Amino acid sequence: MVDSARYDNAVRHLGYDPNILTEDEKIRLIQESQRRLARVEVLPDGKLSPGQAASLNLARAIAGTKVHAAYIPPASDRVKTAGMYSRSSGEIFISAGQLQRGSSTVDTIIHELAHHTSGAEDLEEAHGRAMTEVAGRVVALTSQGTFDEQLKDVRW
Repeated sequence: MVDSARYDNAVRHLGYDPNILTEDEKIRLIQESQRRLARVEVLPDGKLSPGQAASLNLARAIAGTKVHAAYIPPASDRVKTAGMYSRSSGEIFISAGQLQRGSSTVDTIIHELAHHTSGAEDLEEAHGRAMTEVAGRVVALTSQGTFDEQLKDVRW
């Protein structure tokens, strides 16, 4: 049995209207997206600018799991991919462009951690709830000074 709601959310996330596509077209779009994203390339820390490295260190402190700077191919012809969570390895990949500013890094790590903690996909209620929970935790830990060392070199 095809999970139409999950497919529809994935297709929306790829920038397409699921109401005008057949189930086969939806499946092809999702499969193509998976093929594209499988070409993610980890960027060595030494290849990052000092600002990117500072943002990556902040993301790693927030996540408590493996986080990599990466080249992430666009998931579709209509959207870029800021970050990616690997369910199989538990690793998070953040596009080098998202590491230019702390605000985009924090947004991305919260989004990807919500996949990790909820097991949910984009546009699912559980993912939205998890993003709120993760963001609340990040704010609380920040107010306690947990990330003070990592924050000092981040460009906002």
